[in-house]
Amino acid sequence: MSRLLEKLKQKKASIKIDNISIKKDTFNKIEKLDSKKVYYTRIFKHLVNFKVTNKKQRFRLVFQEYNNNKDYYFFNLFALEENDKFLGIKYGWDRLEKPFFLKKEDNKIYVIKKLYHIEFRFKKGSIKSYILSLRTLLRKKEKETTEYYRFTLNHLEKMESKVYKFYNKKLPDGGILKKWILKNQI
Repeated sequence: MSRLLEKLKQKKASIKIDNISIKKDTFNKIEKLDSKKVYYTRIFKHLVNFKVTNKKQRFRLVFQEYNNNKDYYFFNLFALEENDKFLGIKYGWDRLEKPFFLKKEDNKIYVIKKLYHIEFRFKKGSIKSYILSLRTLLRKKEKETTEYYRFTLNHLEKMESKVYKFYNKKLPDGGILKKWILKNQI
């Protein structure tokens, strides 16, 4: 597991957000519910990087594709328009109608029945970003000591605080992620 963590840290260090080619198909589906739009992303393996770009007008999130270590996708959270408002971040999952199979490098096959997501909620809509590494955070408490668990938790907490700072909103005490983990952990 530490080898995987080292690889992930090396990839993060080697990636420069400015040099990543733009992938047009980051969003898998766009749904209009009432007057709101909900954007659904592809399924990603990890959140790789995040930063404020373009004179504090965009918050860029970079993800690694789940079955390909060389493909990276990103999307931007933009500064708010007049009638819009940032409502916060919500963690959750969607149950799949048909499960899909995930083949790992060690030739083990996993059946995925739930997709875990981070939802960035706004008054005019939301963005649901599906990330497989969120599943790691809900495993048994014995897993909390692993390097990968701690890295994923710290990385997502930093992202959470920077998003709230970007929108000039106060992050709830204790953070949203830790509360969600305590409530839903197996």
